[in-house]
Amino acid sequence: MYLYDVNKGRYEDRESFVHGLDPRAKLYTVLIFALICILSKKYIMLLIPAALLIVSIALSGISVFRFIRSMRMAIILLLAGFLINLIFMSFSGALFIFLRFLMTAFMCVIMIKTTTARELLKGIKHGFHVKEDTAMTMTVALMFLPILGSDMNEIRVAQASRGADITMGNIFKRLKNSISIMIPLFRKTLDKAEKLANAMDIRCYDSSEPRTEVDPLRYDGNDSMYLFFVIAALVLTIVLNILL
Repeated sequence: MYLYDVNKGRYEDRESFVHGLDPRAKLYTVLIFALICILSKKYIMLLIPAALLIVSIALSGISVFRFIRSMRMAIILLLAGFLINLIFMSFSGALFIFLRFLMTAFMCVIMIKTTTARELLKGIKHGFHVKEDTAMTMTVALMFLPILGSDMNEIRVAQASRGADITMGNIFKRLKNSISIMIPLFRKTLDKAEKLANAMDIRCYDSSEPRTEVDPLRYDGNDSMYLFFVIAALVLTIVLNILL
């Protein structure tokens, strides 16, 4: 029976260079990296984002195989897109697009696995000046994902022990058995949402009031150095686009 992996794509606690970077620097890096991949027009130019990717993986302190395991579903979707592109273009063109998207997805996973949800939302809030209520909504949504996955696993095991396994039988039986999972999961989600709302009311939470932070975000030398090399890679890509 398949169970949802609650650790897939989650933060991994390490003492590394990338873990210690300001979340805003990581967000800017992902955006600039995606722009580099878009601007790369030839295979030789993909060496620039590939070098950035290899250095980031090495500085993260996390095994490359753990990143690949977290990207299994993304890789499957990208391979499906690669096969579809083969219908409309050459193998070389389809492979080029596949590699650009794959490297961009890889950099996104590096950011996710080296940044906590709270830090990521602080980076979005301060880096892009997102409103407080929007930032809180995104924080709650990210926090709920692993809890939702854990609840779904518990309900699946309980229903499978009663004979309602959604991985067995034909499509109609699976759809019928999935109802026995979705209804209690929906109910548990509403219960948790109500408890969270009550807890926030008790603590007099008000999104209209300015919030203070115990540990405000600050750039340091490592952030500046990392962003410098990323921006330098972008400039090099633009120059190569002009020259080649």
